[in-house]
Amino acid sequence: MRSAQRTPVSATASAVARAGRHHGEILQGLWWPQSQARTDPVACLVSLPVPATGSEAHFRIAPGRQIAVYPACKVKAARAARLALDALDATEYGGVLKIHCPIPVGRGFGSSTSDVLATLRAVCLACDAQTDAALLARLAVSAEVASDPLMFDGAVLFAQREGRVLEHWGHWIPEFLLLSVDTDPGSAGRDTLRLPLPGGEALREQYRMLLQQARTAFQAHDAAAIAAVATRSAELHQSTVPMRGFHAVRALSLTNGALGLQIAHSGTLAGILFDPQTAPRTLTPLLTRLRSLGMAPLGLAHTGPQPRSGTA
Repeated sequence: MRSAQRTPVSATASAVARAGRHHGEILQGLWWPQSQARTDPVACLVSLPVPATGSEAHFRIAPGRQIAVYPACKVKAARAARLALDALDATEYGGVLKIHCPIPVGRGFGSSTSDVLATLRAVCLACDAQTDAALLARLAVSAEVASDPLMFDGAVLFAQREGRVLEHWGHWIPEFLLLSVDTDPGSAGRDTLRLPLPGGEALREQYRMLLQQARTAFQAHDAAAIAAVATRSAELHQSTVPMRGFHAVRALSLTNGALGLQIAHSGTLAGILFDPQTAPRTLTPLLTRLRSLGMAPLGLAHTGPQPRSGTA
């Protein structure tokens, strides 16, 4: 792994950086390499960014290799700090890392990637290093095994376990009024890293078709088509990791004028996607129905072009 360019490290340097969050995925599936050297499919996803506050990392360099992290449970962020210092050839240094993360954990908002990315940015700033999103992605995967593509702008098809962009579909992001729903409040969430890739040629052929539909929809800037892709991706995922109450939420989206439904494929979040001009007050009966099913509506958000997040 190449190192980022930097000036000599100061043993007293410190920095603050931030990262955003997402709301699960528009698509999670499989991508097939075009090279004959590799023919097996690659796990991939397209995240749905939302304009909400993510993690903030405060990092202060200190002599020695130890990383002291607060709160102590942020072990992935501490690992990211160590990896970043090593990648910057600052192997003789450690530091003190403080993380503030308002994102609920285990729901599907990308809290761990937000912690890790904010940390990587803070370490690079403290070391006065210039790096790029590709290096941040590789370090993030090394720190947490699988990462979300929060470090990239626009719509990217991302290999979450390899830390690389497979395809870039431009900077346009579909605009929706998103109703966020926790389908299983109080649960511990899911760990999907150990699950095998979707099997069976029939299912994999559906993922091939879905991926092509997504490419076409992003190229055409067709938000309704992207909502349809997200809905189908969520439906296909039920054969691998069923989501509590999925079919009920799907039925409610159909009967309340939604464009579609997206989910956090490794969490408990569902997002009902409406036309951005939808009046929020018209959704009150839907909120009541969701609560009656034991689900927790988390609020409304407008998706679309996101402000760049990074340094403080």
